[in-house]
Amino acid sequence: MASYSESSSAPPILLNSPASAQILVVEDPFVSSFLRTVLQRRGHKVVTGEADRASALLREGSVTANVVITNRPEAFLPFAGTLPLLYIAANPDPALASQFPTCRVLRKPFRNDELLEAVEELAHGVVP
Repeated sequence: MASYSESSSAPPILLNSPASAQILVVEDPFVSSFLRTVLQRRGHKVVTGEADRASALLREGSVTANVVITNRPEAFLPFAGTLPLLYIAANPDPALASQFPTCRVLRKPFRNDELLEAVEELAHGVVP
């Protein structure tokens, strides 16, 4: 069974800020841990999980997300029209990314400020 965790160790003073969002991260464990740390420091609530399980939970409505961050966007194609997606990969597939109307792509490696800018734009519907 896939691991699925939710963390709420973000500073409480930031959780109610306008910038906070519910972020679903579907990546390998090392990258997920890094993303969780960076995003929680900004005040976002972060949920991590394996692609198939996370997709199933979204479908069931057990999990909600303002943004999904993943290196496996194909797992989220059923939500392409409704879910903002941040696709992070060393060699992202432009054809796959284009299937998501609200999508940003970050090439690995990326800087923390690039990640935070993309997440905040997606969470607040400001996608260039």
